[in-house]
Amino acid sequence: MVVKPLDHTADVGFLLEAESLEGLFEAALKGLLQVMFLFPPEGGSRRRRLSLEAEDLETLLVRFLNELIYLIQTKGFVPGKARVRVQKEAGGYRLTATLWGEPFQESFGFQGEVKSATFHGLQVSRENGAWKAQVILDV
Repeated sequence: MVVKPLDHTADVGFLLEAESLEGLFEAALKGLLQVMFLFPPEGGSRRRRLSLEAEDLETLLVRFLNELIYLIQTKGFVPGKARVRVQKEAGGYRLTATLWGEPFQESFGFQGEVKSATFHGLQVSRENGAWKAQVILDV
């Protein structure tokens, strides 16, 4: 799994690479945590389940990240680890995930609010056997 920061003038972005589609979504969580926290949790004692649907992988990735942002900033739940499953269905894709995390803590070193994941420059593709994505976050 690879997560590389992207240089972007107005917002924050990152490039993701993983061997599987599920790994790509799990890497997206890591990328988001790197943007939001200096010392994010690596897992956690609390668990939440998540289910999302979308017509394409780009929309599914945006919805996933925006749901994570909502959980962190509104519910105070910081997921440090995810087990994701993505299934192709008639009319699109379904994501189910189990998230392990901790309540929001000052010791995580919160670096600032993220408004949302955006569709700007968004790409999800499979190249040479690896899944890749580019994500831009509105901060």
